[in-house]
Amino acid sequence: MSKRKSKGSNVTRGARNNNPGNLEWGSPWQGLRPESERTDDRFCQFISATYGIRALACVLITYQDKRRAKDGSRIDSVREFIERWAPPNENDTTSYSASVAALLEGVGPADEVIDVHNYDHLRPLVEGIIRHENGRGPFHKNANGWYSDAEIDEGLRRAGVVRKKPSVKDVASKATIPVGAAIFGADQLSDVLPAITDAAGAGVDALANALPSVVTAVEGARDDLTSGSMIRLALGSFAVGCAVVIAWQKYRQTKIESGGWE
Repeated sequence: MSKRKSKGSNVTRGARNNNPGNLEWGSPWQGLRPESERTDDRFCQFISATYGIRALACVLITYQDKRRAKDGSRIDSVREFIERWAPPNENDTTSYSASVAALLEGVGPADEVIDVHNYDHLRPLVEGIIRHENGRGPFHKNANGWYSDAEIDEGLRRAGVVRKKPSVKDVASKATIPVGAAIFGADQLSDVLPAITDAAGAGVDALANALPSVVTAVEGARDDLTSGSMIRLALGSFAVGCAVVIAWQKYRQTKIESGGWE
């Protein structure tokens, strides 16, 4: 499995074959071209790139689930995957592993932390292999350059691995909400609410008591909230509402204490 360009073309052999991992003929992969349309005697040819990406991902999953590293351990580091994918007798596995590991934030080639059933691990591994096998592609501004994010994701989906949808709580915890002159992270809102309740009186008590039902309602509408900005807007509106209630309660209390409001 190595980088190869077709004669007289700037497009790599893997790209022409819709086989970005340069898998050789042998396994009866889904999506292979009919025998009458095959023009490459050595490398698989797929009817679309998503099938080739799927096959690449399936091989990596098989490595982890059914094969062993050269020391007999589970294959769970970038280096172990690459040593199996591109044996050292034919490839510079050190540079290959380093190139792929660079796409995994905070992970070194020898770190035994890879779980290819996890989208966030499998996708960088797949894109790193595509880039190393074919060079950086000229078509897309992502890690591999050859295939769009949608094509990569579809290939992984067909291999059984999809991106985990963030919950409302996950997205909300990353949002920032301006309240007056301060900036609160949404995950700090629960810390702020007790103080708000003390300052605002019964009006905010009721609001705080209603929060569980609000959260339940938002969770129930999670599938409709497809945009992070929508969630931030909703949280921001909620925070502003709290601030208005607080201001009103304080103003009203001040007026009553001064005798200016019966």
